[in-house]
Amino acid sequence: MTETISVLIVDDDFHVGGLHRDIVAARPGYTALEPVRGVRAARAAVRDLQPDLVICDVYLPDGDGIAFVAEIDVDAIVISAASDGATVRRALRAGALDYLIKPFEPTRLSDQLEAYRRFRNLAPEDRQLDQAAIEKAQRVMHGRVGGVASVSRSTTEKLIIDLLQDGETSASAIAGRAGLSRATAQRHLAVLATRGDVEVTLRYGSTGRPEHRYSVRG
Repeated sequence: MTETISVLIVDDDFHVGGLHRDIVAARPGYTALEPVRGVRAARAAVRDLQPDLVICDVYLPDGDGIAFVAEIDVDAIVISAASDGATVRRALRAGALDYLIKPFEPTRLSDQLEAYRRFRNLAPEDRQLDQAAIEKAQRVMHGRVGGVASVSRSTTEKLIIDLLQDGETSASAIAGRAGLSRATAQRHLAVLATRGDVEVTLRYGSTGRPEHRYSVRG
């Protein structure tokens, strides 16, 4: 049976947290937990939900994300707009597997999730590893090929933009009208939102559960 990897997003910006959750949810073999916005809520979520991976911002309203990563016994990736060497090195000393500088393309996080899945497969907790296996797992986690991401819109993204001309709507509605799965629609909407082509707002429905709504920016 294929292992499902659960991921907790910790980010004080609910827009960003929601977008990153959608990227995680779109990856096969991953389960995205509901994002939390502070250290106190993150501690409770780790205790109660026991995620496999935590993706944590540095600057949180009630504490320091790096200190939180250091205190939990969970794999973690730190994300932050901070790009100074002191912060990056502090995150790595705290045990972060990687450090991503905001803002980044959704594909960057998606690629990192795939690398993490392979890393877990190469370094499972129930197996003894020799030096070669350790080095291979590290290369998989960190040995990505760099390059400039294309910012041109795909055919699917152009279709989504056209559908959004009718007004604000949800990912589920876009998926139905475009003939896509909800996860695929969310992935493309996350790309468009990161580029600034689409605006994301949060609306609370009758059940009290927030829903992301998408519209063409401007």
